[in-house]
Amino acid sequence: MSRTVLVLTATGTTGSATVQALVARGATVRAGTRTPATAAVPAGVTAVRWDYDDASTWGPALAGVDALYLALPPFRPDEVAVGTAILAAAKAAGVRRIVKLSAAGVENAPESGHRQLEVAIEGSGLAWVHLRPSFFHENFIEFYGHGVKTDGAIYLPAGTGKTGFIAAADIGEVAAVALLGDVSGEAWTLTGPESLDHHEVAERLTAALGRPIRYVEIPEAAFADGLRAHGGNEVAVATMTWLYGMVRAGWTGGLSPDVQRVTGRAPLALGDWAKAHVGAWA
Repeated sequence: MSRTVLVLTATGTTGSATVQALVARGATVRAGTRTPATAAVPAGVTAVRWDYDDASTWGPALAGVDALYLALPPFRPDEVAVGTAILAAAKAAGVRRIVKLSAAGVENAPESGHRQLEVAIEGSGLAWVHLRPSFFHENFIEFYGHGVKTDGAIYLPAGTGKTGFIAAADIGEVAAVALLGDVSGEAWTLTGPESLDHHEVAERLTAALGRPIRYVEIPEAAFADGLRAHGGNEVAVATMTWLYGMVRAGWTGGLSPDVQRVTGRAPLALGDWAKAHVGAWA
């Protein structure tokens, strides 16, 4: 059965990967974006206007859509209210399937916005799959790339805790399977193939870039101040400091077989991913 899929955050890290994976599977894809006239989307994809702060844009974008990739920009204080409103709009428009980008471990955090939205989706009567990825490989470009590029260093309050980092491309592949398939009522935890601490991350980047990269542990307060200095709101500060507290405590190092089970291939290792993206740190 052919499906029309609307991808939210379609020009973002996981959204763009999901669009690419859907296109490769021949799906009819709409890319939700605030600026459809200038959005860079693959050939054959229809860019449609979507503004999280303007609900009047939602109905036209959702009309005729069968499946929705539901992702919100991070660190919105109104995440639950906006996500719940989008869910209601999707149901009213006749959307039959919701694939939500969530986060690893939210099943143990009922107070989190991700989990509250998961619960709302589970009670919606629609088909659903939750995607719960670990930290992204792309963080070392998008968030911490400046330190890698200019100082040869990763500055984080991560201690020696391990993480099952995953590539956005693998998240996109899994999302496409969920959006186009018939599975419902499942939550998939998405990790890469290795559980690494940040010293080991630095080793992988050193090998890929051909120059020394090191991990420098910094105090949590300094990390929080750095987030504020770069425009992070207090939701971002609270969320990120909590997450790296979880890393230090050893809660993020587990690995899941779900990427291979769903896609039929192993997820991309950090070192291989870094070798394919060396230009980002040039």
